[in-house]
Amino acid sequence: MKVSELVSLRLVAPDMKDWELKDTLTKLRQENLVQEVVVLPTNVRRAKQLLAPTAIKIGTVVDYPLGSGTVAKKAFEAGHAFQEGADFIELSVNSYTLLEQATLVAQLEDTLRGIAVTWGEIRTRVAAEQLTEIKKLAILPRMGELGWKCLVLDEGASVADALHDAETFSFDGGEKLQLQLNLTEASVTVLRDLVKNGVTRVGVEDLGDLDLSAELG
Repeated sequence: MKVSELVSLRLVAPDMKDWELKDTLTKLRQENLVQEVVVLPTNVRRAKQLLAPTAIKIGTVVDYPLGSGTVAKKAFEAGHAFQEGADFIELSVNSYTLLEQATLVAQLEDTLRGIAVTWGEIRTRVAAEQLTEIKKLAILPRMGELGWKCLVLDEGASVADALHDAETFSFDGGEKLQLQLNLTEASVTVLRDLVKNGVTRVGVEDLGDLDLSAELG
């Protein structure tokens, strides 16, 4: 696997200017740097236009960042994102809701099932700052019960925290769970360590000097 196959470029800073978005996506289109990019919901259609006709997937965030919205809010934002052209979404879910509000989660699951079948991939994002170690261990079996296959954690996490989470979730999640960790930036060495611990995708806010052609083993 190459770095370019692992990295998900995250352009979700609320203060990002349109010219910055345009310049970044134009470079991605011309140089085919990564396989996917995540933008804010308001920028999905713009990204779709700027990245055409490449195969780069476009994702966006829903009920971001805390995931405390109602089922109706999540469903509306998810459906709208796919209508705008998103290939996948990261749906933020509050950890308390996920672990303690079974009825609400069941309603959400029923709603998401129809959206996923009609439109596309849905990844579950939980803000890592909401999670104690006990909650981290409890989330995996809960996601297994729901059949949710992809967990997205952190937003600009430190490398140390990311490595710790990778070890925790790799130990409990096994091969069934796809784990994505989001960092501000990462080196090839860090990415290799994360892959060894079962991480399937790493979100970064800035590619920096990252060697996207490097092999991760």
